[in-house]
Amino acid sequence: MEQKTVHKLIIENMKTILGFSLSRLSDRHNAEDLAGEIIVQILKSGHRLKDDTRFYAFMWRIAENTYSNFIRDMKKTTVTELKESIPSQELPAQDELVLLEDVQLLRRELSLLSEQYRQSTILYYMESLSCRQIAERLNISTEMVKYYLFRARKMIRGGMDMDRILGEKSYNPRTFEIDFWGTKAGDDAEYKAFQQRKIRGNILLTAYYTQVTAQELSMELGVALPYLEDEINLLKKRMYMIEKSGKYLTNIPIFTAECTEEIEKKTTELARIAAKNLTESSVNQFKNSFGLKFTNENLLKWQVVMLCSHFSLNEISSYVEKRYGPLPETGPYRLVNGGGGRGFVWGRSCDGTKMIKRGISGIYNNAPSKDGRGSVIAFNFDQIRNGQRFQMVDPIICAAVGCFEALSDECKAWMEKDGYSINGQPNFTVYTKEEYRKISDLLKDCIELFSDLNRETCEIAGKICADHAPEHICDAAEHVGAFVYQFNSLDHIVEELFNSGWLKPVNDTDKPAMCVIKN
Repeated sequence: MEQKTVHKLIIENMKTILGFSLSRLSDRHNAEDLAGEIIVQILKSGHRLKDDTRFYAFMWRIAENTYSNFIRDMKKTTVTELKESIPSQELPAQDELVLLEDVQLLRRELSLLSEQYRQSTILYYMESLSCRQIAERLNISTEMVKYYLFRARKMIRGGMDMDRILGEKSYNPRTFEIDFWGTKAGDDAEYKAFQQRKIRGNILLTAYYTQVTAQELSMELGVALPYLEDEINLLKKRMYMIEKSGKYLTNIPIFTAECTEEIEKKTTELARIAAKNLTESSVNQFKNSFGLKFTNENLLKWQVVMLCSHFSLNEISSYVEKRYGPLPETGPYRLVNGGGGRGFVWGRSCDGTKMIKRGISGIYNNAPSKDGRGSVIAFNFDQIRNGQRFQMVDPIICAAVGCFEALSDECKAWMEKDGYSINGQPNFTVYTKEEYRKISDLLKDCIELFSDLNRETCEIAGKICADHAPEHICDAAEHVGAFVYQFNSLDHIVEELFNSGWLKPVNDTDKPAMCVIKN
């Protein structure tokens, strides 16, 4: 392949190469050194590649080999430094130490065998079962047992002569979250479990940019295969990973630290400009028409921001679907809550222990009651997160339409305690259908400002996510990036308005970011 073609492909993939390096090494300086070395090795070997359609496979192979050499060099340096600081002394029982080292190597290699090889070896050599007995135990043929034992001996013998190096994630696992959005809400226990079990998230991070074998995952994470196999099988079953020819590849987009940092930098600046351009004239028009519904101007301003967010999301949702397509029917999300839903699953990672900002937590952009008497609009902005319990739509609407006394005593007590009602009266804003339609006209300029911010943020986030994602999920990453950041852009503008003092804190029982529309 011509050198200028190699140069062009490297330039196009520099962010991806750096992303790969950052996924392997937490120290940014080391990651940048690794990325530079990968680029050097690609330049050195690029002329050997005859077909540029095979560049990506070639690039990942170079990246993995360079990473292995990089870690090996780091380990040698560390070992040399340690040896210089330890006084030299004769080791007693030298032969026993050599034997012990061989036993440790044997155990290491045994832990790296896949299940069928490992089980056959243990049953034959450690439990002294015959091939026939092993075949009966494992429900396979005797010939297959002999094959497994033959292959296992070769793999163990070859592995004991290799210098295997544990990856950085074996001692420095990354912080990882998983999130989802789609047509089926409900139980998210499976996703929360990722925050409690580091191993699943770090498996996905390790297999994000390149295909890896189970043995490579074992070495990178420092976890023996007997403990790793169940986690891998779960991730495959839930479609978070796919397997190709014995190698595993992550099947969901991940907002890596590098990707998120780039998005946040660009979209935060957009929100800062939008916050400065928020027109007071629209707010004053809303105040003139609906000011009597609020006890102070701060509550009114929070309501304006919530309503602008609501109307702009209605508009941007149509834009995102038209631009990127509807929520997908395939992929991991279709298995959520019994299956059949449409939506996304994605990951989120960062260096250290501080989680990446998630944006708004909890949105009911238009939640109708079961009896059709109205709908709830409610946002949980970080600055006023005050215990809004969105699952209680029907009691809230019941209070809004004057049927508070029809509620159970338990429900009435809850609503009074959490500030949804005061002496049986709703402690949130209630609008008629006519008033709701009027609001969209009064706040037209502000809504347009929010919509423009959302649209531009979606475009930026989608492109950056696609740039940072591996090739096989580029399209999904672009869609997810645009979809997720339509909500984060609202969080950014609220943060700017709050930090500037335009919006102020509220009492715990106030409900400034919710309302009910009566039918």
